[in-house]
Amino acid sequence: MTLTQSTRPYERLLRLDPSSRLTSGGGQLALWSRFGRVAVGERDRPMVAVLQALATTEVTPTDLERLALATAGATATDDEIAVLARLHWLLDRIGNALEQQIGPAGEPGWLRVTALTGDLRFTHRPYTGNAPVALSRLALLRRRDGRMVVESGLAPFRVGVLHEQALALVGALAEPRTVADLAARLALDETAIRHLVGFLAAAQLTDAVDPAADQWDPHELYFHSRSRCGRTDESFGATFPFVDVRPPLPPVKPAPAGPAVVLPRPDFDALRATDPPLVLVQEARRSVRGFGVEPMTLAQLGEFLYRVGRVRSVYGPDHDNRMPYEGVDRPYPTGGASGDLEIYVTAHRVAGLPRAAYHYDAWEHRLVQVCDDPTLIQGLLAGAAQATGGTPTPDALITFTSRFGRLTWKYDAMGYAATLKHVGVAYQTAYLVATAMGLAPCGLGSGDAHLSARVFGLDWQVESSVGEFMLGSLPRWADGTDPHQGRTNWRGANDPDWARRAGRLLSAARHDRVAPEEPS
Repeated sequence: MTLTQSTRPYERLLRLDPSSRLTSGGGQLALWSRFGRVAVGERDRPMVAVLQALATTEVTPTDLERLALATAGATATDDEIAVLARLHWLLDRIGNALEQQIGPAGEPGWLRVTALTGDLRFTHRPYTGNAPVALSRLALLRRRDGRMVVESGLAPFRVGVLHEQALALVGALAEPRTVADLAARLALDETAIRHLVGFLAAAQLTDAVDPAADQWDPHELYFHSRSRCGRTDESFGATFPFVDVRPPLPPVKPAPAGPAVVLPRPDFDALRATDPPLVLVQEARRSVRGFGVEPMTLAQLGEFLYRVGRVRSVYGPDHDNRMPYEGVDRPYPTGGASGDLEIYVTAHRVAGLPRAAYHYDAWEHRLVQVCDDPTLIQGLLAGAAQATGGTPTPDALITFTSRFGRLTWKYDAMGYAATLKHVGVAYQTAYLVATAMGLAPCGLGSGDAHLSARVFGLDWQVESSVGEFMLGSLPRWADGTDPHQGRTNWRGANDPDWARRAGRLLSAARHDRVAPEEPS
């Protein structure tokens, strides 16, 4: 790539965002953009001409002033001031509906900024400092609509890179460099560098950013900002991007081939008669990082899976309610009745169940073996123990996976965020059921997506692990004991004794004895 010296002055170019549109009617010309509606009277010919020019081509601010004055036919000083005042009022009102470019005078822009929010204005000033400058560590460079763009989860603007010399500048800013160093490396004069760097700085894409941003990793902040409304202009929500491209995934995943174990089913009336009240279960819920002497049984595992993850029904499609697919009803809620989560069980010590990995067939309520390789099984179980700081191996590791296509077929941008919300409610459901059953539950914060795909025989990008949950028999030390026991610097707040009281009552009920009386 040959870089040529540039000594020409630099200028701004303005144009309406392509997603904006102009409409006329009722004696007004209205600009509709992502940020609202701005209208001018059709008799205000200068402002009409300005809007029409911005809708069709890139225009400099000076050219807009000339156009407005010429259209108005203004000659007297007072007339000129009035026309220019209206022009600057209009430019301020349409603000972030404008794309701005910077580049050498007389050339197409080299950098282009697009606003992602409606309340922050982009104001370009040449960079005047002498200290080294670099891209923000949160900045990302990616391809979008045939162009490279620079953006970050922090910046309320996206910058398109429209010229190879601008792209070279972005690359050079991977490490801190002075203006003089950049000019020498890129064969551009310092004036050009100051304009281009100032453009990136105004878009909040250089290292002079909010100090609070150091709490974020780039991918986490980018994911957060792009999976919610307000800081993105990408397509978002229930847009059904693949409705005419391919059919939705089936509501229930077909069970894999393999040896199957039919699971015992709990009895509703028996549970209704013996299950503890919600207040006891909710208050006694805790993470237990240890397991009893006796293993969890197959009947207990069957009841747990039935109450947590079985398919209760499938329904739809319901085209009248924008649901052109079949929904799934499980014991926990999912967005759009997607039912995207699957459950896999890696059994270590379950009485009546061989040590292996299984897919939970939530339609037939059975386990289908998918792997019995002892090395792979041990790898998953060891990873679970490590995730909790080296605790004992659980009787069973519950792995939640997501069939991503169940969400991305319907949702733009928010599909993965939705599946993580689903994991959260599945965790809470698992905690409550395990507590009611007198089992030892512990949700994990991380897991090995690559290894689990190998064990379960999955295509990682089609279906992948998104949550892990340890389960086993309850150890004696956790049965009815104070959950705060042994915690240093413990300070109670709102009725912390409820957890202790609930735990003692649940323990007494499990062992068919009268709970100790509470002190008066």
